[in-house]
Amino acid sequence: MEWFRSIILHSLGDTLDLLKEDENYIHMSLPIKKISTEFEKKLKRKIERPIKKIQIREATILDANIFIKLHKNIWSSTKMPYKPFSNELLTKLIKDPNIIFLLANLDDKYVGFAIVHYTGEENKIGVISALGVLPELQRRGFGTILGLEIWNYFKNKGIDELRCRVSRDNKKAYLFIKSLGFEELDDYLL
Repeated sequence: MEWFRSIILHSLGDTLDLLKEDENYIHMSLPIKKISTEFEKKLKRKIERPIKKIQIREATILDANIFIKLHKNIWSSTKMPYKPFSNELLTKLIKDPNIIFLLANLDDKYVGFAIVHYTGEENKIGVISALGVLPELQRRGFGTILGLEIWNYFKNKGIDELRCRVSRDNKKAYLFIKSLGFEELDDYLL
C-alpha cells in the first residue's frame, strides 16, 4: 500500500513528504455511522433534477484514456499543480484491488471522477484521494452525487470511516467537503 500512496500522491501533484503532517492541507474525517438516512435525503433534495440522471461506475483498464483526458480537463482548471497520469501508471493503479476509480457520466459525456482507496487497520478506512467535476458543471450537485456514491460504496464494504484532505488555499473544496459532513482531524495518516 505504501507504493500506492507514493504513486498517487506524486501523480496528483504532491511529493512524498506530504505523507507527514503537512501545514498546506487540512485533513478531514467522516465516520460512516454519522451518515444518517435523514442527512442523505437532505443532500439528495439539494441536487438539481436533471443531475439525478448521472450514472457512476467503476473504471476499468479500457477507460484509461477517458480518465486521463477527464483528469487533465478538471485539474488544469485549478490552481493546484497538475501532473498527468501516464497510461502505464493508470493501468497499474486500476488493477490494484485496493484502489477504486469512479467515473461519472451524464448524457453520454464524462463529467467527473473520484479516486478512493482503503487504508488503516484491516482496511477499515476509506480515503478519497481525488474528486473532480468539469469546471462548467461545478456547484450544480455533481460533487454531491459522487460523494453519496462513495459513501454507499464504502458502507457496503464495511468501512468505519472516510478520510480526505484539502488544500488550505482551496476554500470552495473545503466548504464542499464540510457540507458533506466531514470534520477536521488533528492527526491524520493515509
